[in-house]
Amino acid sequence: RFEEQAEVRDLEEAIQLLRAALELRPPGHKWWSSTLRELILCLSSRYKSQGEVNDLEELVTLRRAELELYPRGHSDHVASLHNLACDLSRRYSKTTAIRDLEESIELHRAALELRPSRHRDRSSTLGELTLCLSTRYDRLGMVTDLEEVIEFERAALMLLTQGHPSRGESLHKLACNLRKRFVKQAAMQDLEEAIELLHATLELRPPGHRDRSPTLDELTLCLSTRHDKLGMAADLEEAIEFGRAALKLLTQGHPSRGESLHNLACNLRKRFVKQAAMQDLEEAIELHRAALELRPPGHRDRSPTLDELTLCLSTRHDKLGMVADLEEAIEFGRAALMLLTQGHPSRGESLHKLACNLRRRFVERTAMQDLEEAIELHRAALELRPPGHRDRSPTLDELTLCLSIRHDKLGMVADLEEAIEFGRAALKLLTQGHPSRGESLHNLACNLRKRFVKQAAMQDLEEAIELLHAALELRPPGHRDRSPTLDELTLCLSTRHDKLGMVADLEEAIEFGRAALMLLTQGHPSRGESLHKLACNLRRRFVERTAMQDLEEAIELHRAALELRPIGHPDRSSSLCELAFCLSRRHDKHRVVEDLEEVVTL
Repeated sequence: RFEEQAEVRDLEEAIQLLRAALELRPPGHKWWSSTLRELILCLSSRYKSQGEVNDLEELVTLRRAELELYPRGHSDHVASLHNLACDLSRRYSKTTAIRDLEESIELHRAALELRPSRHRDRSSTLGELTLCLSTRYDRLGMVTDLEEVIEFERAALMLLTQGHPSRGESLHKLACNLRKRFVKQAAMQDLEEAIELLHATLELRPPGHRDRSPTLDELTLCLSTRHDKLGMAADLEEAIEFGRAALKLLTQGHPSRGESLHNLACNLRKRFVKQAAMQDLEEAIELHRAALELRPPGHRDRSPTLDELTLCLSTRHDKLGMVADLEEAIEFGRAALMLLTQGHPSRGESLHKLACNLRRRFVERTAMQDLEEAIELHRAALELRPPGHRDRSPTLDELTLCLSIRHDKLGMVADLEEAIEFGRAALKLLTQGHPSRGESLHNLACNLRKRFVKQAAMQDLEEAIELLHAALELRPPGHRDRSPTLDELTLCLSTRHDKLGMVADLEEAIEFGRAALMLLTQGHPSRGESLHKLACNLRRRFVERTAMQDLEEAIELHRAALELRPIGHPDRSSSLCELAFCLSRRHDKHRVVEDLEEVVTL
C-alpha cells in the first residue's frame, strides 16, 4: 500500500512489524532471509524518502548479515556486495568516515571481478566504483585514483552506445575527470578531450534537459581554462556565452547558482583585461556581490569570491579613482585573508593583493601605517613563495616598490639596500619576453640612481643608465610606460653629464626629455616635472655652448612649469630659482632691465 499511496505511516508500521518478525525468526529460520530482505527494502525506501542516518546505519548492519547469507558462488552474492558497497558510500557522504569509502571501493572491486565484460550489470558497478574513486581522489588527492577513474569511465562509456539514456552522464563525468587531471598534470590533450566530450554531452542535453546546466558550467570552466593557457579570445567569448546560459537555468535557491555567478563574473573580468570595456567590469562586480550573498560567512567558497571581488574593485579604482572602491577592496581583502589559514594554497595570493591595495591607499593618503603593513604582508607572502614559486617575482617587485617608497619618506639606507637586493632577484626571474621585465628594469634603475645620490658610486649610475636603455627597448613608442622611463633616463644622463662633463650625455638627455614631454599632455601630473627637467638641461647646454635659443626655450619652459606649480606647490621654489637664474643670464647677455626686475621679483 505504501508503494501505491506513499503513506509514510504504512512504511513505519511495516518496518516495526518486520523488526518484530525478525526477532521471532532467528538466523537459520526458513523465513529469516525473506524477512531480512523485506526489512532492508523498507528501510531503504524510508532512507530515500527521509535521509535519516539511523536508517542508513541499520541498513549497513543488515546488508552485512545478508552478505553472510549469500556466500561466494551464490546467485545473489554479487548483488549483495554491490548493495552493501553503495550503502557504505552513502554513509560516507553523511559522516565522511574514510573507512566507509575504503570498504566501499574494496567491495565494488570484488563485485566487478564477478561481473565480467558484457555482464548486464557491469556498467552500474563500474559507475559506482568510479564515483567512489573520484570521491577519494577529491579527499586525498591520490593521482592513481584519478587515473583509475578515467580508465573505468572510458570502459563504461564504451558500453553505452549511441541512444543509451546514461551516455550523456558518462560523457560528462569523464570530461570532468579529464579536466581534473589537466589541473594536476597540465597535459593539453586532457583539456582538449574534455571540451570535445562536453560539447558531445551538450548535444544529448538540449534546452529543457534537467542536466543541461552542470554541463554548461563545466564547459564554461574548461573553455576559460584553455583561454588562460592559449589566450584565444574565442574561448573566452564562448565561456561567457555558456556561462550566461547556465546562470539562466539556475533560479534563485539553486545550490549551484553561487558558483555560476562567480564563474561568469571571473570571465567578464578577464575580458575586461583584454578589451577594457567598463561594462564588463561593472557587471563582474555586480555578479560577485550577488554570489557573495549566496556564500555567507561560513560558506566554503566565500573566500574565492571575496578575493575576486577585491581584484575587481581594485581594478575599477585604478581606472576611475573612486576611493570607496579601494576602501571596499581592502575590507574584502582582509575578510578573505582571515578565511585562509596557514597552509592554505591561496594565502600567499591573498596577502599579496591586500598589500598592493594598502600601498595604493598610502599613495593617496600617505598614512605610514598602510605602507608599514604592506611591507609586513609582502614579507609574509614572500615566505609562502620561496625560490622556484611561479608568483615570487611579482611579490619581490611589489616589496621593492614599498621599500623604495619608505626610503623616500624616511631616508633609511637599509630600505634602499634591500629594495635593490629584491629588485635584482625579481629581474633574474623575469626572462626576455616576460611582460613585467620592463617595469622591473625601470624600478631597479631608479633605486640604483637613488643610491648614487647617497653614495656617489659611479657604477650605480652607469648600471642605472644601462638598465633604463634596456627598459626603453621594451617600452617602444606607444607603450603606456614609455614616458616615466624617458624621464628617469633623462635625469641619469644629466647627472652623469654633471659628473663627467660628457657633451653626448647632455645631448641625449635633452633628446629624451623632449620625447618624454611630448607624451605628457596638458593635465598630466608629471608634466610640470618634465618641463622643469628639460628647461634645466637646455640651460646647462647654454652654459656650455652659449646658444641663445637654448636659454630662450629654457625660460619659456620654466614659465610653463611655474603655471603648473602654483603657490603652495612643493616644487614651486625650484622652478622660481631656475627661472631667476635663466633670466639673470639673459640680462648678462642683453642687458634688458625687465629681466633684472623680474629676477628681483622672483
